[in-house]
Amino acid sequence: MPIGLFIDHRYLYNVVGRQKTDYFKLRNFVEKELNDIVDEGYFFNADDDKDAAAKLHSALSFPPPNGPGLRVKTYWLQKRPLFWPDKTPVMHPTKQNFQYELTTRKAVDVGLVYHMTRSFMNRKWDKLVLIAGDGDFYEPVQGLVEQYNVDLYIMGSIISVSDELKPYARKIYEMDKEPLLTSLAYTKN
Repeated sequence: MPIGLFIDHRYLYNVVGRQKTDYFKLRNFVEKELNDIVDEGYFFNADDDKDAAAKLHSALSFPPPNGPGLRVKTYWLQKRPLFWPDKTPVMHPTKQNFQYELTTRKAVDVGLVYHMTRSFMNRKWDKLVLIAGDGDFYEPVQGLVEQYNVDLYIMGSIISVSDELKPYARKIYEMDKEPLLTSLAYTKN
């Protein structure tokens, strides 16, 4: 049976840092490692640099055998100025008139859960590769594993995968360690 692949871009970025991931290599690794094909793959992002994101998203959606064939879902960022408890603005110590802002990704986790469960109900894959580690995914993952016998494989960092998800994983692939860190890195040809 095929594989469902779900990637939270911010989580992956936090795991591998500024190193760019080659999503074509990532898909090939998943398919070879699990000895199956990715039936549906999704990439979830929230970015305020629309031009850079559009270029990446276009490359991600190019189908195999020449691209990773991911369905890109883009969400939004919410920014709000920060204030101290006494309601005075939190300002930069050396940059005049620069007030700090809190930037929050909106709806990415909800979108991932929605598309993951909808994809499973429509496609009936039996392997889930989740590149995310948030405990918010606990309930839907538990349901897929316990009620529908889906095998969960998590890719990320062992220290950033929530304790609620770990018991459901068949394996956790550590993308922040060798050999995956280097073998999945984007390199210009």
